[in-house]
Amino acid sequence: MGMPMYIRACSENVKSGKVLLGLTDEDLELGLGISNPIHRKKLRLAIEDYRRAEGDQGLSKASEFDHHWVATSWLNDVGLPQYSQTFQTHLVDGRVLNSLSRRDLERLLNISDQFHQTSLLLAIQLLQILNFDKEALQAQRAKCEDQDREPIVWTSHRVMKWIRDIDLKEFADNLQGKGIHGAVMVLDPSFDSNAMAKAIGIPSNKHMLHRHLYEEMKSLAVPNR
Repeated sequence: MGMPMYIRACSENVKSGKVLLGLTDEDLELGLGISNPIHRKKLRLAIEDYRRAEGDQGLSKASEFDHHWVATSWLNDVGLPQYSQTFQTHLVDGRVLNSLSRRDLERLLNISDQFHQTSLLLAIQLLQILNFDKEALQAQRAKCEDQDREPIVWTSHRVMKWIRDIDLKEFADNLQGKGIHGAVMVLDPSFDSNAMAKAIGIPSNKHMLHRHLYEEMKSLAVPNR
């Protein structure tokens, strides 16, 4: 679980998983020294997952997403690598991702930008649609790497490639760190060509470019909504 800092306190104070399951947040904080609320959430979610696994269901697919992968590969795919250190510090893994709300992102992870919150939540929604099946996600992405299909699974880098491919390459790099990935384009009805034009920095007086982007987004995203 990547939580070695709590091993000693747990070994000294907790003798069974059943005892651990019954601990309150106050017990976890005062007795085990787990003051970080996301660390407490991570521990509780893992215990619940293991308890369900005893019923022959096996661990959830979300358990396969460790916090190193989430903080590096996943955030990079989402297009928000600037939050990598925050996610590393809070040990955000797949189970925690699956439980995060907009309120959690703002209050616990200090992500105040509302569009970044939306981007993260839609990326999580995509994982939920695929039942956190990493192999299925990677397989779908591989199929559309060189074809403009299934934009819902596109990474932010694939979106940048698409921008280049539709003859707007001078604007593509403006998407770095913006959090614009395929799930935003497909699942967020408010993210239209005007929002994309603003994100990539097309001047408002370039009407032909705006029209071109509108037509390209219409042909790409609308059938997949």
